[in-house]
Amino acid sequence: MPEKTISEKNMLKKEPHHQSITVQNQPAETETLFQFLLKFITENRLPDNTQNDLRLVIEETFINIVRYGYPDSQSHEIEVKLCHSDNRIELTFIDTGKAFNPLTDAEKFNAHNEHSEGGMGIHLIKSLTDNQTYKRTKQTNVFILTKHYTN
Repeated sequence: MPEKTISEKNMLKKEPHHQSITVQNQPAETETLFQFLLKFITENRLPDNTQNDLRLVIEETFINIVRYGYPDSQSHEIEVKLCHSDNRIELTFIDTGKAFNPLTDAEKFNAHNEHSEGGMGIHLIKSLTDNQTYKRTKQTNVFILTKHYTN
């Protein structure tokens, strides 16, 4: 039996306007997410100008989850969902890392950590998306980002 490609192994659900992928909490998985995003944008015929914004949003969000969500060095899964409808795209990040609301906790974290290099990521995410929500369900972080666009 031939080995499955990365996209076949990682794809959980594939519908034209709703797709998800599961990746490991490794920075190298960023490229897998970029390819997943590009394929989704192409298949759904989304405007090209959304690609760069969404690429930055995915990178910043994913790297922050990898960097701050998992203090151990073990492998953990992070699910990323993309959903397209009515001139908007929704990105959902689901992980089992430490409870951390980036919309409120990022500023608190940076205020208590004088040597923090971060803090600009959430500002970038907010500037490139139109709506952001966070919830903690059981032991899971769910961070949802919505971007509206015009054709």
